[in-house]
Amino acid sequence: MRKILIALILLFTINCAQAEVLRASVSKDEIPKGFFGTWHVTSKLSETNNPELFNTISVDIWTLGGYGNTLILENVHTGASSSIQVESQKNLDGKTLKFQRVKSNTRGNMKIVQKESPEFKLNGNIFVGYDTYIIEKYLNNKLIQKDVVKYKVVGQKISGDLG
Repeated sequence: MRKILIALILLFTINCAQAEVLRASVSKDEIPKGFFGTWHVTSKLSETNNPELFNTISVDIWTLGGYGNTLILENVHTGASSSIQVESQKNLDGKTLKFQRVKSNTRGNMKIVQKESPEFKLNGNIFVGYDTYIIEKYLNNKLIQKDVVKYKVVGQKISGDLG
């Protein structure tokens, strides 16, 4: 496995039949509506401890929608989709979308834990932010490898209301 396509696209690698519910935090009791729509998203590597593992740049088309406290993320290119349950975090400004995702797999004595922490700030038809992704590998419950990457993410709205 030479490179892994990271950034928020990881949220969309789950195929539609295996969509999972994730926990998250956002800036209002409901998701800021300005995030809803179709976006051209570029993720550029900002820092990492393993440059051979992670892509330096990726470009995708995402559709963000939802209702109440459920955010639906879809990757137009792959057809993958994720449903994220968001939790209110009243101290944010109403223009910030922030959540965390943790996924764990076990293969024999090896456990792989993937942690993702995106945070985006909306300004009209543009969002800017960072996505930090950590992959931890454990053998017999002992950490043997930890790879970290941080991407700068910029999204430009292609269609949808400005909120």
